[in-house]
Amino acid sequence: MTRATLSRPASPGDSAELPRRAPQGTVGRWAAGAAVVLGLVLLCWQLVGIVGHVAGNYLLDVGVFRDAGRAIVEGGGLYGDDFDSRSGFAFIYPPLAAALFVPLTWFDESVMETLWTVTSLLAAWGVLAMVADRLRLARAPWVAVALLGFALCLEPVQTHLMYGQINVFLILLVTADLLGYTPRWLRGAGVGLAAGIKITPAAYALVFLVSRRWGDLARSAGAFLVTVVLGWVVRPAESLFYWTDEFFNGERGGAPEYEPNQALTGLMSRAGMDGDLAQTVMVPGLLVIAVLAGWGAYRLSAAGRPVSTLLLMVLAVSISAPVAVTHHWTGIIVAVGLLASLLVGWPGTVADRLTLVGVSVLTLVNLLFDNNLGDREPLYTRFEGNWLLSNLQGLAGILCFILLLVVAARCRPAPSRG
Repeated sequence: MTRATLSRPASPGDSAELPRRAPQGTVGRWAAGAAVVLGLVLLCWQLVGIVGHVAGNYLLDVGVFRDAGRAIVEGGGLYGDDFDSRSGFAFIYPPLAAALFVPLTWFDESVMETLWTVTSLLAAWGVLAMVADRLRLARAPWVAVALLGFALCLEPVQTHLMYGQINVFLILLVTADLLGYTPRWLRGAGVGLAAGIKITPAAYALVFLVSRRWGDLARSAGAFLVTVVLGWVVRPAESLFYWTDEFFNGERGGAPEYEPNQALTGLMSRAGMDGDLAQTVMVPGLLVIAVLAGWGAYRLSAAGRPVSTLLLMVLAVSISAPVAVTHHWTGIIVAVGLLASLLVGWPGTVADRLTLVGVSVLTLVNLLFDNNLGDREPLYTRFEGNWLLSNLQGLAGILCFILLLVVAARCRPAPSRG
């Protein structure tokens, strides 16, 4: 008889979250069919709004990325007053990221924005397809198409598309690594590359550490170091500036009290705490959250719950960041797939039901049934001045994070295989 032990965390391909199954019974099949139809209707509705927005508006953030790529091509500066930004907004990523944005300069602005948006949608579908497959949902790639309709109704995803942001590409790299879809010899490099572009994804390497995936951890660190070295080769002086100065600027993404900032710094500063003090408090706060997330990731990984592990880390990164405006929370799209799986597998275990409560609250609070990307009214705008309602997105993230920690505490390790 094999003994269950926490000494061997499950591999990313092991999933005990739910068995592969289709909805059971007539009612279950009809409900699932209705959900798929609704997802497809929402997808078409959102696509109409997205097409209209891209056709008639300037995508601010990808425009900044294009300016950074142009600076590489033309020998211009990347930071401070030396950066020739058409919008006036700064470039806040490492020099290598600017080099990776050079292809954006190869196309006319409108074509570039269209390509960026299309690939963003494909990246979101890719994340959902991997999540659905790892959760053992039948016909996962097709289910992911319907799930995309619901995901596009999440406010962080809408804001991501409205500005032409990069976060969905980063979570695609992270998801492929953490859920085991990157080729084995390359696994971990996706997290390292994502960290080389935007630093924050480096936190996901914590999963490799606590799961003792030493090869993945080494490849992650190696890939990150390669991005730093390549950036240094491309722009040595600006690399020195970035890694010795800009890297330590906690407000490069905005001030803590900025309404869309739903991280703990935003919640505390809008409750009356000085913004600088809120960021100071979050220095030890970050360490506490990192320890909790590491412990939770260890337990959930050992129990064969890789998607819950991924969502736990998405939330840990989002709530503990110096500033995490809502499009930084784009990674919560994994909750859409997890929610679908939990509903199909109802009633499941106590751990499943606790997870269901957390992801339901997280998803519902972030839903925004509006397809006009440029003229929406998120909670933080609609209820500005009301601390509770304007901060619901951040509070829901904290609640879901806590419930996933409770699930981690209750979970038993998956039986050792072999």
